[in-house]
Amino acid sequence: MASKHQSTDVCLILEGTYPYVSGGVSTWVHQIVSAYPDLSFSIFFLGAQKDPAAKHKYKVPPNVTHIEEVFLFDTATPLARLKLRPGTGWSPFYTALRKLCVRLPAGDMHDLELLRGLISHIASHTAVSFENFWQHPETWAVIRELYERYTPEDSFLDFYWTCCFLVQPLWKLARGLARVPKARLYHTACTGYAGLAAAIAAEENGAPMLLSEHGIYIRERIGDICRSVWIPERKKLHPALAQPLSSLRRLWIGFFDVLGRMCYQRADTVVSLFEKNAQAQRHFGADPARLTIIPNGIRTEECEAWNERRAARRAAHPDSQVIGFLGRVVSIKDVKTLLQTARKVCDALPAARFLIAGPTEEEKDYFEECVALSGQLNLQHHVEFIGPVKPAEFIPKLDLMILTSVSEGLPFVVIESLAAGVPVVSTDVGACAEILAGRPADSPPIGPCGLVAEVGAADQLAAACVNILNDPALLQDMSDNGRALASRHYHERIALGAYRELYARLMEENAKSTNGPGDHHQAPAPHLTPLPATP
Repeated sequence: MASKHQSTDVCLILEGTYPYVSGGVSTWVHQIVSAYPDLSFSIFFLGAQKDPAAKHKYKVPPNVTHIEEVFLFDTATPLARLKLRPGTGWSPFYTALRKLCVRLPAGDMHDLELLRGLISHIASHTAVSFENFWQHPETWAVIRELYERYTPEDSFLDFYWTCCFLVQPLWKLARGLARVPKARLYHTACTGYAGLAAAIAAEENGAPMLLSEHGIYIRERIGDICRSVWIPERKKLHPALAQPLSSLRRLWIGFFDVLGRMCYQRADTVVSLFEKNAQAQRHFGADPARLTIIPNGIRTEECEAWNERRAARRAAHPDSQVIGFLGRVVSIKDVKTLLQTARKVCDALPAARFLIAGPTEEEKDYFEECVALSGQLNLQHHVEFIGPVKPAEFIPKLDLMILTSVSEGLPFVVIESLAAGVPVVSTDVGACAEILAGRPADSPPIGPCGLVAEVGAADQLAAACVNILNDPALLQDMSDNGRALASRHYHERIALGAYRELYARLMEENAKSTNGPGDHHQAPAPHLTPLPATP
């Protein structure tokens, strides 16, 4: 599974993020690779489908020596129609596949070994296409066995295609793993397909593995699966058969749960952004002894100039009521609830304005629906979609930042806003409640710097916005608290220093464990220069 490229210090295995998609995870990746010029990085990028027009959203630094790409849902390239027959070398494959399926959804290291063997077999038989495999009689037999064991009350056709959509990306991943760069350390930002790739690459190369989750991947997939309209629902033929979720939805959830548990159990260290997420990681199978918390961070001193511009604007226009949103206009950000909130705020504060900034091309249909909803709510004179902007240009224009997401980790936009003196109203997702509550235990104590509301609760979000904007003294207190909190707890030097120490420890421990007497095959970990002290 070794790559033709020269080995790097760290291989980042990323799913649908850097360098093609902007956002919190990508910003964090760019921080990491830019902060350590003395380390060499490679990137193994997993995407859905290749977009010939896609461009890098970041200027990739020179210490990122190469980027490999695999697209899990691209249309398969037809290969020669080779017929698989019993005795042609695939019998051990089907034996291992049956063992793995019988054990689901255990998701332990034994299952990782089985899955690793299956993927290695696929990778080594490149003349056999997925179509060849899927049409093989023994594949059909395994599917029938699974159907009869797990979900005989469902449509077999629905079950058959569900299995197909589950397995095909793994087939693509198996073929792509041959291009995973060799590295001293494998670092992934999620479980799922990227986590599986990192686990297998680490095993193959005898290297440590590090997992840093911003959101909890399995929890997000469960939400997606529960909300999806494309997974068929079983008709309830009898009350005794009633289940909270259909068998097919449970099959999808079980699949990602298994991948997640395998990733957690292979990772030498699992990083969370905050304690609430660490609790979720423990729930989904992470070893508490391997968990550590490293929050996101920013250069808070750079935001002081933003705050000065914001304060000058408010001094000139003390009645200003500008509420901003900065993020991708996608369904997970729940911009439709933001628009419902805007209508309620503008009913109470007719001078209020909402600026919605961020990319709109990722979910074009959703963006168009948001524009249409804005018109239906008669918000033409109150809401403006302004497209992508730089935070330094956008945040000083605001009196209040709003975040209506249904899922988050520790959003950079929240820290940036607070560091610039802009209070935040947010849904209670990720670390937002923890951040906005302040730190009363600090000395001196830091009070609240915003308010939170339930997900999808436009009434609560609107009330929070109106309460802050109607009370200039409260707004100023929250502004001061936010700047103090960001500077004290969310400076990027804290996060980057923690990752530097973690990289060094994992590589050094692995070098010691592999370099026995007379063993010089494993090169020593590189010396990492400490970061300068925080100014």
